[in-house]
Amino acid sequence: MSRAKRHLATCLLAFLAGSLPAIAQEMPDADQTGTQKLEQAVISADEISYDESLNTVFATGNVEVAYGERIMLADSVRYNRDDDSVIASGNVTLLEPNGEVVFAEYVELNDELRSGVIENIRLLLADDSRFAANGARRIDGRKTIMRKAVYSPCAVCEEDPERPPLWQLKASTIIHDQQAQDVNYTNAWLELFGVPVFYTPYLTHPDPTVERRSGVLTPRMGSSLVFGGFLRVPLFIVFNDSIDMTIEPIVTVKEPPILALEYRQRFNNGLIEISGSGTKADRETGDLISPIIEQDVTRGHLFAEGIFSLNDNWRTGFDYRRASDPTYLDRYGFFGEFGETLESVAFIEGFHGRTYSAGNIFGYQDLRLTDPEEEPIILPSFDHNYLSEADGIGGRWSLDANFRSTMRDIGPNTRRLSLKGGYAIPFISDYGLATTFSASLQADGYHMDRILVGAQEESNVLAGRAIPRAMIEMRYPFVRGNRGIRQVIEPVAAFIAAPNNGNPFEIPQEDSVVVELDDTNLFSEDQIPGLDRVDTGQRAVYGLKAGLYGEHGGRVTSFFGQSYRLDNDANIGDTSDLHNGKSDYVGRLLISPDKYMDLLYRFRLAEQNFELLRGETSVAIGPPSLRVTGDHIYITAEASNGLYPDREELNAKLSSQLTDYWSIDMNTRRDLTRDGGPLEYGAGITYEDECFRLAATFRRDFTKSVDVEEETVFSIEIVLKSLGNVSVEQAQP
Repeated sequence: MSRAKRHLATCLLAFLAGSLPAIAQEMPDADQTGTQKLEQAVISADEISYDESLNTVFATGNVEVAYGERIMLADSVRYNRDDDSVIASGNVTLLEPNGEVVFAEYVELNDELRSGVIENIRLLLADDSRFAANGARRIDGRKTIMRKAVYSPCAVCEEDPERPPLWQLKASTIIHDQQAQDVNYTNAWLELFGVPVFYTPYLTHPDPTVERRSGVLTPRMGSSLVFGGFLRVPLFIVFNDSIDMTIEPIVTVKEPPILALEYRQRFNNGLIEISGSGTKADRETGDLISPIIEQDVTRGHLFAEGIFSLNDNWRTGFDYRRASDPTYLDRYGFFGEFGETLESVAFIEGFHGRTYSAGNIFGYQDLRLTDPEEEPIILPSFDHNYLSEADGIGGRWSLDANFRSTMRDIGPNTRRLSLKGGYAIPFISDYGLATTFSASLQADGYHMDRILVGAQEESNVLAGRAIPRAMIEMRYPFVRGNRGIRQVIEPVAAFIAAPNNGNPFEIPQEDSVVVELDDTNLFSEDQIPGLDRVDTGQRAVYGLKAGLYGEHGGRVTSFFGQSYRLDNDANIGDTSDLHNGKSDYVGRLLISPDKYMDLLYRFRLAEQNFELLRGETSVAIGPPSLRVTGDHIYITAEASNGLYPDREELNAKLSSQLTDYWSIDMNTRRDLTRDGGPLEYGAGITYEDECFRLAATFRRDFTKSVDVEEETVFSIEIVLKSLGNVSVEQAQP
């Protein structure tokens, strides 16, 4: 028990119970532990005296006054029981139920410490924001009116507490309304480093207890090549605790206005988010040489997503993405960056131990301007994947089932049912050889319409196949430890056997178009993605893994391997990756000695001459003070099966956390092919502390197509905690 509590028990209770029986009857009774009931103030102090004529308690030295949920500390306190008032002086601290703390030199309070006057007040809010004022008046514990006051969320300098904070608001009057959760200013100046920079006769903002509230958010302004000047004025509307909306009109100089909306709603078991925009403006189509202008076209986009938990094992959701035309999202770049295809999906999925089940509906929108394709609707696709627990000898049974229906207005429509069952069992010999035997049987049935059979289109076509497969994989790791480093060398070999020519020509390729042999699928029993094509024939696979592992987590690992195919299906597809005989060499190298370096290099080398066909490098080097990250990719036309020309691209970023508050970054993305060049580059500098953020960025985008122009963009964003942010963007050719 603290010294103050001991004085409460020995002084106050003894005094009330013994010397003043009449007073003791009016004061609350003590319980068996000696604690006062909180119907009136409970006072503890080093010294306590009582003036019977004034009905006043005097307390000095480490005084603590508890009144319900409020607690006040001070050097000295006078408590008048007639009017229930408290006068305190010297290092006064008042702890509020909402987490706020009031500091002062002198206070006169009543109404259970909820009302009164305070001199030289300093108020610490729950988010560490601060008020300071010459004097203040409290009303009913819900409003504090401060005169000649200052507000700042910035921390006080420890070396020089008298130095002005980075920014603050000075006002003749500040009213903190705890009930309305508002802070209101009269005749306010915004000061930066103690220098006044902006004046307003009136200002209001929510206090830190507000998480969301209806109102006009900070406008954003700027200019671009497409729109000239623009102004965005978002309006945030809160309907209730679970529903809100943002309405954002975007006014431009060159184009008609755009209206953007965001709607969000939470439920007990999920949420939905809907966003979209719309305008009526001209649109360019055709090509860059001879564009076609379509006037007054309705343009926009609609995105919607949601997810809901049905129970502990099942959930459902959707993600809908659609744009009015291929160039809208690129031209109206207010809504983010997207790829060449928008995918929409509705799904339901369940998890039961090692079992996974899912039903999906997919839709696509091709945003490419050249060679667009009619994207199919997959309605529906069902998957079921089952893996058993280990049986008595360590083996596991598996069952994979899939049903997919693909529909188009033009082109083939297919229905597919696929079943695959298997069994795998591992063995580890006494001398360390790890062997896994597995066997499976896959059966697929197809019903198709508008299928080319020979040179003729036919409907109501049936096709099927049954592919048994067996596989044995062996690994023999050699491990040695030396001075905290563990060395591992692991030869790996496998043999996969299946019948030849198991792919009927009638079955179209929907999900097995691109086959890429690499280190991730070299040892797969089926190297072809999807289910429309299956990997048939017999092949042997062999490789070598090696690694160095440090006791503190650092590691260097590598892999190099190849496969040898005895025979393959003539209808496996137009790919050089699965030809007969030796495959190309594939491998990877990972270097990660500590948390400041990660380098991953994956490659594919031609079997005949070790020519590099594909190389992918990902690197992250350095501490936050100077860190380089980047990706480099090189793919020859041969590696992409002739679907694309040679490609080489570099994406790099240099960043530096100069100090605790200052950081810079530079980035570039370049096409390194013969006819290539820069695709994008930029730089930025940021200052950020607990109350202020300043970010200045520069970006040059070389993307150019119909309806989209190259541009250079400069932007500045200033964020003041509690007040909001200001963003300005300037674009030029």
